[in-house]
Amino acid sequence: MKRTRQITIREIAAKAGVSIGTVDRVLHNRGRVSTETREKIEALVKKFGYKPNPLARHLKLKKEYHFFILSPYRDEDSGYWGMVFNGIQRAAEELSPFGIRISFKEFDRYSRDSFWNTARSISPDDCDGLLLAPIMPSEMIRWILELPPSIPYVFFDATLPETSPITEIGQDPYSGGFLAGKLLCLFALRERGTYCVIAPHSEDYHIKRRIEGFLAFWANREGYWPEVRTCADMDHRETREEFLNTLLKDIPDPKGIFVANASVHSVAETLNKGNLSHIPIIGYDLVPENERLLREGLIDVLISQRPAYQGYQAVYQLYRHVVLQQEIQKKIPVPIHLYFKENLLPESSPDLEYEETMFVFAD
Repeated sequence: MKRTRQITIREIAAKAGVSIGTVDRVLHNRGRVSTETREKIEALVKKFGYKPNPLARHLKLKKEYHFFILSPYRDEDSGYWGMVFNGIQRAAEELSPFGIRISFKEFDRYSRDSFWNTARSISPDDCDGLLLAPIMPSEMIRWILELPPSIPYVFFDATLPETSPITEIGQDPYSGGFLAGKLLCLFALRERGTYCVIAPHSEDYHIKRRIEGFLAFWANREGYWPEVRTCADMDHRETREEFLNTLLKDIPDPKGIFVANASVHSVAETLNKGNLSHIPIIGYDLVPENERLLREGLIDVLISQRPAYQGYQAVYQLYRHVVLQQEIQKKIPVPIHLYFKENLLPESSPDLEYEETMFVFAD
């Protein structure tokens, strides 16, 4: 079917017998135009279905937009946030010719003072939009309430109840936890016993939902005992080793372990390396250490949230809303991708998280 060409402002001006500037004033409702002329132009716009091009106008005005990302340090959570930043940086480079500038604001996720110092360093007067990882929920909500309502923000990786982002990009954490329980049951050959979920940062909303999903899988299954263990800080060796020693004293024969974030490598290396009895272990995301242990067989499955893709999408959704003034989806779901040793590429690829080469499970 032949595509209909959209009429131009110049053509509307010619049909109305006025200048281009007069048409522009009517379209953007500024300046003085007689009622008769305005009605004539509006009738032509309606008849020919003209729609202003916000991108063209933006390029003409050469306006710059400043977005900020507020997120934990990129090396925290085993480098997970660095993968998100890679996607954001990729989008930023693509959009820089259109006046988009992005500033990275990083904080220590283990320090409330670090969060507040970093968050309050963002000047609302110099901010056209925010990209937010909604962790440390109580602090994040309090800070959002301090912001001018006119500043739009996008959530990636997780969400927070009682907030109003223009969109949220992420995976259904409940489904991820439920699937982890099912996979552990299969890897353990349905052997009855205790199955553990280890919850770092258990105050985070998405971690809570993963635990709920995990527990839901085991509900009403006779002979299976799900156990929830919380470790506030898996990034530091002393805390982690003390936690794991206590875990094995309390549960000497766990049938399977689900680590509800990207710190799974630290658990797998301690419990499976050099041991004759392999414990099925599942965790999140293809950070370098997780990939290494997945290849070695010490981790059984990784659930990927495609963090680079999330960061990339977050920038583009904010750009569409702020610059192009387009309507965007309130939620952009990320399907559940599973990595096994068998479906890994021979070598890591920087674009792996953008590809569709792994098993996919829709939420």
